[in-house]
Amino acid sequence: WKGGGMDLTREVSIVIPLRVDNPERAENLRFILSLLLQQTEVSVDILEADTEQRFYLSETCERVRYRFVKDDDPVFYRTRYLNILLRSAKYPIAGIWDTDVIIPPVQLREAVGRICSGCVMCFPYDGRFIFLNEAMSDRIRKDVSVLEKVDATSIGMRPSVGGAFLVNRVAYLRAGGENEAFYGWGPEDAERVKRLEILELPIARVKGPLYHLHHPRGINSGFDMGERDKRNLEALLATCRRSKAEMLRWLEQPTFPD
Repeated sequence: WKGGGMDLTREVSIVIPLRVDNPERAENLRFILSLLLQQTEVSVDILEADTEQRFYLSETCERVRYRFVKDDDPVFYRTRYLNILLRSAKYPIAGIWDTDVIIPPVQLREAVGRICSGCVMCFPYDGRFIFLNEAMSDRIRKDVSVLEKVDATSIGMRPSVGGAFLVNRVAYLRAGGENEAFYGWGPEDAERVKRLEILELPIARVKGPLYHLHHPRGINSGFDMGERDKRNLEALLATCRRSKAEMLRWLEQPTFPD
């Protein structure tokens, strides 16, 4: 789990929007943060939005920036907060990370190399999204080397486009950044890939799995089967219907339509 050779992660900002909706969320983030800081040279920007601050850093670190935004909305507006983080990120390569995902550092470094070589987006895994159960997550938080014994096959599942990805920050923001028509949990992962494909921007993947630590699921971790889901699906379909010319015109608007 140690990377070798020249470290390509020194000019990478990992951005993490946060809503601590259960104790496991904070515990997972604290663990993920320790891995990123120990195994790479990335900097990390965390934005917590909630009625009150619920996440506290174990210790101060110059590579970690934390900010709190008071937000009384029970629905976590993740796309909006991600755009705030992307616009203020320090470095030219940004990694958009969920609070609960583990990426082996060798995969992260390879993905950074792909961005340096001209890709606008790169997934630091090959589509295998390995969900870890509660017991295994507890074991891994105590000893990350346990991951070496985890079965990383995911037979019959389509390649995931969620969890973590890297972007050329300026190019991605020019391509629309995060689509704020998505409010709350929804199919924004699929939309951003489709948008870049329509714009004919290069996307890459690297070999290896992504691991997802267990956490309970609430309003911000699943579908609500109501009007919010309907609007989010309409936002995905709107992107899928656009030609490249239509997409470019849409991006020229001062604000994206709902």
